[in-house]
Amino acid sequence: MKSLNALRVTVPLGLATLMLTVTGALSTASAATNWSYMNDAEGNCLASSPTTSNVWSAACNDSLSTRNWHWGPDSCTRNYDGRVFRRLISNANGNCLTTDAKTATNAVWTSACGNAPGQWWSGDGNMLECDTVLSEFLRTSDSGDAVYATEYGQSGIDPARWVWWGAHS
Repeated sequence: MKSLNALRVTVPLGLATLMLTVTGALSTASAATNWSYMNDAEGNCLASSPTTSNVWSAACNDSLSTRNWHWGPDSCTRNYDGRVFRRLISNANGNCLTTDAKTATNAVWTSACGNAPGQWWSGDGNMLECDTVLSEFLRTSDSGDAVYATEYGQSGIDPARWVWWGAHS
């Protein structure tokens, strides 16, 4: 009789646990935290296209996926200072923020995650730094809505253009 009573309790609990696991309520994976990044100089947010590789700054509207990003699960640690870098992924297209470190003012775009070295970013200290040879930082252009990856402190550029205020939901 005791085993029958134990089954009456165990079976419903087991079924409830199974249902919660199937629906994802007990999953060990958690949903990605959405981030938006507002530039200090102009008050616009980092945006990306849902259909192209374009990245720019645009009016902040956190309800639009083009203004939302999340940090990928993979990381790399820089040898000389131990800083951790991750891929910054656009919610609009699922691709990673990318640069190529080929010039003093580098283009920024999104591309498939994992196929480019200029995809490792850190959001420490209200700046978005790419772990390239020159440690480039994301900044806005002096006019228009373009964003670039450049070395911090280039002459004639307002330092506020390198500052990005991150907010998450």
